[in-house]
Amino acid sequence: MKSVSLIGSTGSVGRSACDVIAGHDGSFRCKTLVFGRNVNTALKQIEVLAPEYVGCILPEHAELITRKFPFIKEVFSGEAIYEAAAVDCDTVVSAVSGSAGARFSFAALGNASRIALANKETVVMGGNCFMDLARAGSTEIIPVDSEHCAIHQCLGSSSREEVRSLILTASGGAFRDMAPSDLASVTPDQALVNPNWDMGAKITVDSASLVNKGLELMEASFLFGIPGDSIRTLMHRQSIIHSMVEFVDGSVTAQLSVPDMRLPILYALTYPRREYASLERLDLAAVSRLDFGEIDHASFPGIRLARLALQGGDASRIAFNRVNEECVYAFLEKRIGFTDIYAYLEKYLDKYSAMTENAGCYDDIVKMDEMVYHEIKGELIGL
Repeated sequence: MKSVSLIGSTGSVGRSACDVIAGHDGSFRCKTLVFGRNVNTALKQIEVLAPEYVGCILPEHAELITRKFPFIKEVFSGEAIYEAAAVDCDTVVSAVSGSAGARFSFAALGNASRIALANKETVVMGGNCFMDLARAGSTEIIPVDSEHCAIHQCLGSSSREEVRSLILTASGGAFRDMAPSDLASVTPDQALVNPNWDMGAKITVDSASLVNKGLELMEASFLFGIPGDSIRTLMHRQSIIHSMVEFVDGSVTAQLSVPDMRLPILYALTYPRREYASLERLDLAAVSRLDFGEIDHASFPGIRLARLALQGGDASRIAFNRVNEECVYAFLEKRIGFTDIYAYLEKYLDKYSAMTENAGCYDDIVKMDEMVYHEIKGELIGL
């Protein structure tokens, strides 16, 4: 039975991971469970999964959990929460959203045989630093994002020399059918309606802006060792084909399934085996058709800007990630408009692309991120 540490248990991916672990209790046991502030959901998860260790933000939640569940060996809270990700186990599911999730992923390196990575910011910010540390510590990285998990499956045992391109598919998000002239006036409520996926607020807005696809492009480049100009993006409205790999001989391999995050989570936990899952099956006759189209990069420039960030080095990627994150929160709070997200990204990329030095370690990444954070936060507050 494999031991699993679940970091970010109460988010959308975390809840799906709980379902997978609970539904395969003969295969996995939850060693550590880490959550943020949603204590009511976490209490129910602890009852079902009975972890040995728990991590949380608030000391009062730690006290409650300690009283209610005496079988738990230790509860980490406050700054000590990151120590929970360093508890030895077979697999860490890194599912805390946003830049905060990167610190958990780095903490897990060397303490887990595998990281089932659902936090794309880890690789966008960490780049070669994170991947090199993973290799040095013999920590296997298996992506959980549906697109990267699909590529992992499509690649199989193929060498990188056999790959001509990676093809990331995009549902198009909430505004895929909207006239470009209307984008400036869209509301947060409109942005939070994804046609195919049930996700958290931040990633749903990223899906609507297609910045999410830009983040995925950068992540794919480091995960699979493929240069950005060999990674393509394609509109696919049904979210049935999750991504594709084009090989040098002209063959294209695709991974298909219903849009359900429990599938890539189970794959990441069981690889290289596959285990039975009682989930909805793909009925191609019912689907009837699969549609593809080019993305309107003029109206949705997030992918173009992400390519520039990837070319610019560590500071550019860190700036892209942090500026987008803060702008999404500002948009959700109605302090900026939807298309302002692109304007701020372009402004900060112009500045940070001049910084050519690379981050030598995690502390360098944190310093760069904090520098961008204070600058963009101050500008957004001063609106």
